[in-house]
Amino acid sequence: MSVVSTGANPPYVVTSPSCFGRPRFWSTVWTLAKAGKNWAENTQLARLRHLDRLYLYCDRRFGTDALDIALGDANAFLVHLMVNDFYAELTSNKDYTFADVQCWDAVRLFTLHFARYWAVGSEEWRSVVSSMTGTGRMRDPKRGRVRFIRALPDVTLTELLSVAEPGATRNPFESLAIQVRNWLVVLLLLLCGLRRGEALLLTVDSLKHDLDRQSGEVKYWLDVTTTDDEDRRSSKPGIKTSDSHRQVPISADLASLVEVYVAEHRRDDGTTRFLLTAEDGGELSAESVNKLLAKLSAAVSPAALQRFKERSGGKQRISSHDLRHTCATVRYGLFIAADADRELAFQRMRAFFGWAIASDMPALYARAAIEDDLMKSWTDVFDKRVDVLRGMTV
Repeated sequence: MSVVSTGANPPYVVTSPSCFGRPRFWSTVWTLAKAGKNWAENTQLARLRHLDRLYLYCDRRFGTDALDIALGDANAFLVHLMVNDFYAELTSNKDYTFADVQCWDAVRLFTLHFARYWAVGSEEWRSVVSSMTGTGRMRDPKRGRVRFIRALPDVTLTELLSVAEPGATRNPFESLAIQVRNWLVVLLLLLCGLRRGEALLLTVDSLKHDLDRQSGEVKYWLDVTTTDDEDRRSSKPGIKTSDSHRQVPISADLASLVEVYVAEHRRDDGTTRFLLTAEDGGELSAESVNKLLAKLSAAVSPAALQRFKERSGGKQRISSHDLRHTCATVRYGLFIAADADRELAFQRMRAFFGWAIASDMPALYARAAIEDDLMKSWTDVFDKRVDVLRGMTV
């Protein structure tokens, strides 16, 4: 593989396929630049893998290390030719994939980074900037198709929670400890809108509380961020962007569930501080989250699962992102109900879900929120489960 881990800074580099495996110079410069420093590790890895495709194409088409040589010579004409040829290669197949779209985005950002730097004193590089800007992004191959709203239908949400409750007769997991952990996973994704990786990064110290002096109530929140703790998972979870580091407010009931889980049900091998653990006491993996949701999905009634398939465009199981989508759809309705200011609701959404300040994601959920069957039952569904949470703290 041409993208390797360094164990240093930057954490990953693109290397040549030669026996020496030397790092590609200008891709390394890019990741060490100001823009690269703000990327999450997973984002950096993905973009470097896309750049590797460009480098290998240029090696085959123009000669070994041709791209780095052209950039080193600040040869605007040759760099532009290489990138344009690569774009033509990507789009020559009408069945190009979303991965191809992401690849072009990475190549375009890479080219623009250096072109804008050299454009200050070069008309040729200013032309490259103009061309790259004008070319824009490749069209998403899925664009134009029906976009299904991925918030869970009311009947599916109710069924999922009924199945996932600790002690439920239809719960497909035998161990109470595993049932409680899975219940916590579902609620973290559904009520807090966490991404799967964010939930897996939580530690036993992520739950915080403080006294609100005005109301006299104790307020609880989760610190969603990275940690210096050793992570032994082969596929390490990460924070998506710098905006994803945040504090997510939670209810006293959910805080109690976290505390009960840690005190009574969390498996601990004595070496990990991550909140969610596997049966052997090690860190819970992303693959395990996918499997537990698949097993819960299979236990949902056929009618409820069919409704979900119709809503989602044929999906066979509920995913972690479906729960996040559901949370976002409902949260928009709650935010707009509290204050009719649409832009204020959007800003609250961005802060709650860890989106950039200019992200247009809230607008997507504003449109999705017209599915009011979910809104009407949201409060009732969770009111019925509060007794379950409280019963576990006795």
